[in-house]
Amino acid sequence: MRAPLSQFIPILLAFLFSANAVAEPLLRENIAALVPQPYSLGDPIGDDGVYELIDISRADAGFVFETEPLAPLPGFSGAPVNLLVLLDHDGKFLDVRLIEQNEPIFVSGLGEAPFRAFLEQYAGHSITSSLVVGSPFGCGSGGSSLVYLDGVTKATASVRIAHESIMGAALAVAREKMQGISTVPPAYPDPAYSEPLDWEALIRDGLATRLLVTNAEIDAAFAGTIWESDDPEATDNPDDPYLNPLIIDIGPLSIARAVLDDSGLDELQGFLEISGDDEPILLIETARHGLVGPEIVRNTAPDWISAEQSGFSVALRDADLFFDLANGVPDGRAVL
Repeated sequence: MRAPLSQFIPILLAFLFSANAVAEPLLRENIAALVPQPYSLGDPIGDDGVYELIDISRADAGFVFETEPLAPLPGFSGAPVNLLVLLDHDGKFLDVRLIEQNEPIFVSGLGEAPFRAFLEQYAGHSITSSLVVGSPFGCGSGGSSLVYLDGVTKATASVRIAHESIMGAALAVAREKMQGISTVPPAYPDPAYSEPLDWEALIRDGLATRLLVTNAEIDAAFAGTIWESDDPEATDNPDDPYLNPLIIDIGPLSIARAVLDDSGLDELQGFLEISGDDEPILLIETARHGLVGPEIVRNTAPDWISAEQSGFSVALRDADLFFDLANGVPDGRAVL
């Protein structure tokens, strides 16, 4: 239960709605050679490297696509991990296979075998589930809606990058191609709109969202478990906040000006110029426990946060920016 915030390191989270396609899809014959039996490659659907998936009876079984052209998230080598995804019409993964990767841990460390074993876990899961890499805390799921995929020891960040690539590409296909699952494109703020705002205005207008969980509520959640007496601070101070994050979409320039100092605003504008359709979300942790783990690896997904939009999970990723908050914004651990 206890995870004190010992240091305040400004970082940024971005909602990865989509990414600019920077890689050309493989040639058709190259993709066809990678499709496992009993499936085969059908006709292309559009010009973004998505193909029909044909089953053994020659019926349309779903979709085949690479992740890199649709979600080119850079790994530790600087190059994206490229994976082949087979998805049925209901949004269920049929197979995920490795095409190419340059992650140092899998090139010269562990080898590719544990990476390929990690990818085998996707088959049978749905893109509408909240899939996360890791393991549930304690025993059992406790009714959690999260679906856990076992990571790879010593390669946690690399497999999370691969996971984000898989989900980003699969959700892009779902939104555009899959009837019954497809949704309207995500809504974005109008970048041309401007008005003067300060922190008080953000709170008043609901543009800064606060989630308060008290020590008493946490104690009640752990009642009857082996951890029920593990946090004397919560017992002694029941009304104090245990979680109290502030969440602000700072994509609109007016909101960004209200929460970032001048140098932070410059950093953000540089990020937005190269980030395609990603949406920057500022998280400020003001209580003794946070939602971003102390071992977060910059430019990867945080451990303890998930998001969804219109029933689809949405990837979160540290934007790897350093910045300071504007005067008047509450002190805390700021995460972008």
